Amino acid sequence: MPEHPTDKSRYKSPSGGDYVTCAQYIAEIVCTRMAEKENVGAQPYKFWNTPKWKKVFQYQVVLAHRLLRKYPESAVVRAVNSPECRRMYSLKYPPLESIIQQYHKMIEREDKSTKTIRFKKDATTRQNKAHGNKSTLQKLRELDGKKEDN
Repeated sequence: MPEHPTDKSRYKSPSGGDYVTCAQYIAEIVCTRMAEKENVGAQPYKFWNTPKWKKVFQYQVVLAHRLLRKYPESAVVRAVNSPECRRMYSLKYPPLESIIQQYHKMIEREDKSTKTIRFKKDATTRQNKAHGNKSTLQKLRELDGKKEDN
């Protein structure tokens, strides 16, 4: 697994710390919830290689890929991390698809409501004028006849 984010692997693994794909990230979250439910304790490093979790993890990755074919990554990740899914222990959870649809619609509304801000490329900076009294150095410069152009 890559140590730096790539196009495919841009989610940081909760258990390993490396970057993983979206499906692996979602499967890890679900497996961690299962472990907490069974009161197993903290997941070991790269738990998906252990005999107990290998098949469960692979199955959850397959289910995550099915969801990601239907919905965008952001909607699925938001739904899985949402309070409505805090008691979800498998991606086969029946109300999960309707929750993902709600988050998908919410994300679409947010995208429509965001406005793009355009900046001028050739914007020049202005120097602020000094306020108040002149300093003694400025007074001396004026007496010499030299003015600052800054």
